[in-house]
Amino acid sequence: MNKRLTVAMDGPAGSGKSTIARHIAGKLDYFYLNSGSMYRAMTLLSIRKGVPPTDAPALIELAKHCRIDFADNGQITLLNNEDVSDALRTPEIERAIPDVAKVPEVRREMVKQQRRIGKKGGIIVEGRDVTTVVFPEADLKFYINASVEERARRRFIEFKENGIETTVEQVEADLRLRDETDGSREHSPLRAAEDAIVVDTTHMTIDEAVDFVVRQIRES
Repeated sequence: MNKRLTVAMDGPAGSGKSTIARHIAGKLDYFYLNSGSMYRAMTLLSIRKGVPPTDAPALIELAKHCRIDFADNGQITLLNNEDVSDALRTPEIERAIPDVAKVPEVRREMVKQQRRIGKKGGIIVEGRDVTTVVFPEADLKFYINASVEERARRRFIEFKENGIETTVEQVEADLRLRDETDGSREHSPLRAAEDAIVVDTTHMTIDEAVDFVVRQIRES
């Protein structure tokens, strides 16, 4: 495999796509772009500015005048040159992000930034519409999925490790709401692209999922 490919991955929250994409980028020496972190950064910005997630005009203005970048090969998210990585995964962000992310003009602004970062190839991009909207001509597409119960268990463990108090029942309820919002929004709904390879990680370890996807990339 000599060509530097553009590999796109979509999937719901907690499916493992972020971890899988990050590991694959490391194995292949590709750049890792977590598009979801862009929407999390936008949501954080709206909270800091006191903009309700339902105030679309104000959200659009924030999106037009912010810049989101990544450092340390995608490990660090920069919002207007500030490292906000540690502030992006909280229940407050989880609850507000669906309303922020469903605003069409906000999504268009984020897509511009994603394409700016990914234009050179040699990149693993993951999110919720990267296979269908952001990079529809990607060399390879994957849809990473898992049962909602397993996804809730994973996200609950993540919160617990970060000292965030919640319950697995609340996490599952939030995920179900997020799934419904992501899948039913009018602009760029979450769905598997017709030419995407579907990977169900419910009963897979991270290593198994990573090995499977890496084989597909190396054989392409």
